[in-house]
Parts: sequence; structure tokens; C-alpha cells
Amino acid sequence: MNLKLKVLLDRKGNIIHSVSPDATIKKAVGILNRFHIGALIILNFDGMIEGIITERDVMQKLAKTDGLVGHLPVKSIMTPKEKLVIGKEDQTIEELMNLMTMKKIRHIPLVSKDDILLGIISIRDIIKILLEDSTQKVKQLSNYIMGNYPM
Repeated sequence: MNLKLKVLLDRKGNIIHSVSPDATIKKAVGILNRFHIGALIILNFDGMIEGIITERDVMQKLAKTDGLVGHLPVKSIMTPKEKLVIGKEDQTIEELMNLMTMKKIRHIPLVSKDDILLGIISIRDIIKILLEDSTQKVKQLSNYIMGNYPM
């Protein structure tokens, strides 16, 4: 699909849930649960991306410890900016799907050409847009077959 990521973000909305690197894992998990999301962007005090924390990061930390991790800062388990996979607004959905599949990730921050954070794209967002697109195509083809197409 040749739809640009900026268009996808405009359609889905660009609400960015974030915490600071020093926020506790407990606070981060509370936000993930409250908003039913799978990832949070970690922003420093200047609003610049420091990293990302996902449900998977929390689960991996829990598996490696006795389970008492709520008091730890998110910076102790986040994927830091240096290792972060970031999408650009002019990339296509197809390019992002390939990247997510290759890197085995489900959330990618999206930045502008000037590296300004625009939002976050999840695999769920992509599936939703692909489903809407295929539903629309089926409807158009059905109308064409039935002779209900515009003249």
C-alpha cells in the first residue's frame, strides 16, 4: 500500500502518551493500562525522544527478576534512542510493515523530515487501515459487478 505514514497518522490521530526517563515502571504501566496502549514514548525535559517502553519490555524485566520492578525508572528497561527504530513521515505503510516484520517490533515513533516527533504507529493502526481499505475495495467491486457504479 502506497499510503504515506503522515496520512495514516492524520487519519488515526496523533495523541502521544509519554513519560520522562525517571518515571517509575509502575507509573508507565498505569498509563499503558488506562489508555489501552502497548507503548509509551520516553521524552526528556526538552521534549526530545529518549526512547520507548513497551509492554514487552516490562514483561521481560518481570521474567528476569522477582517481580518487584514497579519502583525502578523506565530508563532501566526502555529501548534507548540509539537503538530505536523510527519511521519517517514520507515512508509508506508497506515500507513500515516490512520494517516492523524484519525488526520484530509492534510500535514505531514517527518523525517529520526535521526529526520532530509526530506520533506513534502501531501494528494495530496498520491492520485497521488495511482492513478499511480492503472493505472499501470490496464494496466498490461489488457495486461495479451489480451495475451500481456512478456514470
